[in-house]
Amino acid sequence: MALWNLRYTSLLLVGILLALTAAAPTQLTSRDVSSDVLTQLNFFAEYSAAAYCTGNVNSTGNKVTCSAGNCPNVQAADTQTLKEFFADNQYGELAGYIAVDNTNKLIVLSFRGSRTPANWIANLDFGFEDASALCDGCEVHGGFWKAWKVVADALTTEIANALSTYPDYTLVFTGHSLGAAIATLAATELQTTEGYSIELYSYGGPRVGNVELAEYITSLGDNYRVTHTDDIVPRLPPHIAGFRHSSPEYWITSANEEPVTTADVQVIEGVGSTDGNAGEASPSTSAHAWYFFEIAKCQ
Repeated sequence: MALWNLRYTSLLLVGILLALTAAAPTQLTSRDVSSDVLTQLNFFAEYSAAAYCTGNVNSTGNKVTCSAGNCPNVQAADTQTLKEFFADNQYGELAGYIAVDNTNKLIVLSFRGSRTPANWIANLDFGFEDASALCDGCEVHGGFWKAWKVVADALTTEIANALSTYPDYTLVFTGHSLGAAIATLAATELQTTEGYSIELYSYGGPRVGNVELAEYITSLGDNYRVTHTDDIVPRLPPHIAGFRHSSPEYWITSANEEPVTTADVQVIEGVGSTDGNAGEASPSTSAHAWYFFEIAKCQ
């Protein structure tokens, strides 16, 4: 059963998307992932899934758990939330948590996707905002940027405190859907302004800026941008509006409810790729719900 019923918007969105998508001129290459990378992609999808669970975003000091049972590897670890947050903005509810994972020596910032994805996707605008503070010529999606700024100061302080307490832990940002967009911009800003080394795992995220920003994010490295089959969300906002994705893309080709093997994840290289997810003929909404498992099952 599909996670969300987007039938009333999907046909309109697909029609608009197919009409607007433009081909990229670059030559792209692809390769399979290693078993180690596959394990990491699945593991941080669980951390993204946990942001949908109310118990991880409404208080602080809890073990990270998933009431829907879709983050078993995270639940098996010795974890504790250092900060749980919830804020309203024009794109809906922005929520998530910062957690310490003592088993795997991690500090994880996870952003929840929208609880009203139909409204969020239908209202997605194509407006840019100047982001030259990040890189020359960079422009960012104004709505995503402003959403991050709602929580940026508080979370930046908490991350600094966490790194002071756990200086040898790896800092990881993650999120699904809208959460993927916010995690991407948060990681980009803090790598730039604070000099942090951050591993970014984003799932089903939309495009967040222009080609200059995409190239800059690519240059930062440690960016695992995951898409699934014909998921519509990574196709938005469209190329014709000036938006581009960073490289590489980790494209899951297995269908919903099927196990994902190393051969099912193609690494698509090239900024502004129209291969992988963007090369699928008929983008859908059902694929957005399935990233290794039903990622937003808690909601």
